[in-house]
Amino acid sequence: MRLYSIVLTIFSLNKWKWEIIILGDKMQITDLYLNDFADEQIGKKNGKNYIIKNIKEEYAKVTMIEIKNNNNEFHKEKGNYITIACLNDHDNEKIIAKYLLKVLKKNNFTKNSHVLIVGLGNDSYLSDALGPKVIKKVQVTSHLSFNKFNLVEVSCFVPGVMAVTGLESSEMVKSLVKEFAIDLVIVVDSLATRDITRLYKTYQITDTGISPGSGINNNRLSLNKKTLKVPVIAIGVATVVDTISLIINTLEQVDKNYIHKLNINKLYNTLYREDTNFILTSKEIDSLIDIIASNISSAINYALNPKLSINDKVR
Repeated sequence: MRLYSIVLTIFSLNKWKWEIIILGDKMQITDLYLNDFADEQIGKKNGKNYIIKNIKEEYAKVTMIEIKNNNNEFHKEKGNYITIACLNDHDNEKIIAKYLLKVLKKNNFTKNSHVLIVGLGNDSYLSDALGPKVIKKVQVTSHLSFNKFNLVEVSCFVPGVMAVTGLESSEMVKSLVKEFAIDLVIVVDSLATRDITRLYKTYQITDTGISPGSGINNNRLSLNKKTLKVPVIAIGVATVVDTISLIINTLEQVDKNYIHKLNINKLYNTLYREDTNFILTSKEIDSLIDIIASNISSAINYALNPKLSINDKVR
């Protein structure tokens, strides 16, 4: 266990910082790494229950996964999962907008839709503040008394976290959907990854909705078509990694071939201790979270209302 302590000390001093400290219930062996990304769980090859398509964009690598049914070995909902791994900071919002629009069109989005954007997260923690930060930069149009530009009707909502409000996000959003005749919901949230190289660079878009906190084993009620009765599209980006994934990543850099020969399930569960598995984020999160929030908000603005400038990042 001495290696475990040394690795954590090196990374906490040089590149990482502690932010969210305690994880919830003890993980099951099937929860290999804490993560939200479908491609990290499924891999690169097609299977009986899913189809994988890899696309090379000029400044990004895109993985499109279609899961055909709910009875699959990964326990993922049936639907489409798009992972966008950005290679640099060039035109990320345009790439995100392109694939967001593809998913929107698959889910009956039209210019007459009333769309609700929901920003999940706790803005007291920067690594979990993505949703609220995106909402501040989304162009709201539903309040306009006249619509001479023929814009899609857009509303926004930040439900906060249950520890503060005492209310489930899904129940609040469900009430809004019913009260204001919402046609489609877009949910924005921070995601957990098992690969440190993906932090702040890798986005996921899915039409299966989202279970808030699922990436760190703090599951709340889901926001999806089944619970809200309308299509739910989730957008997120990797902002955190757990310590054991970080250790395994580090060991892979030392001897990748040897690590891959091991049973990773057993390795993870050998290292796992309920009281010492923390969530880590980059020390540059202060600036990075604002950049990715701008990327996502600009992509949403452009996908919903292309007449607005892709660079229009203020209300």
